[in-house]
Amino acid sequence: MRKHQLIELRKIIEERIGSLTEEVEIATNVKLNPLYIADRKDEIEFVRWTAIIIDSIVNRDKEHKQVQLGTTKTQLQLTDCIEFENILQNRVQELNLKLKDSNNLRESDVLINEIDTLESILGRLSDLKYGNRVRAMEIAEANHDFRRAIQLRKQINKIQDAESEIGAQIRN
Repeated sequence: MRKHQLIELRKIIEERIGSLTEEVEIATNVKLNPLYIADRKDEIEFVRWTAIIIDSIVNRDKEHKQVQLGTTKTQLQLTDCIEFENILQNRVQELNLKLKDSNNLRESDVLINEIDTLESILGRLSDLKYGNRVRAMEIAEANHDFRRAIQLRKQINKIQDAESEIGAQIRN
């Protein structure tokens, strides 16, 4: 892993917050539909919440992370990503349960908006983790460079195996 994916994701989230804030300002100035503006403001809060989660994971006591002898920087970063994914996936599950019980149309819209936002962030993290390798693999396959495609697929599988192992350790 090059850079910590959560730090890269945090930068993307900051940009998203900035564009949403600008969108709210413009929508307010031109007096667009108040529900549209409320939805964007809600989305800002959802995205800020994920930024806070990232900050709490990444900024944990560095000594705590270094105490784990024999753990590489890559493994620690992978652990952080898995923890973040688990938090977001748990939140999505909670929201889906609330959505099933919701009888209020506006509340349902807000819940759906938050679910979509969180799933979008999870997708973006997945792109950061695997995107370059997947694209390179697709290009290699298109160029009939199957040896390279197999090598890249093995790298992806190795990362996913490490994620599974770390995920199992986190759950235990």
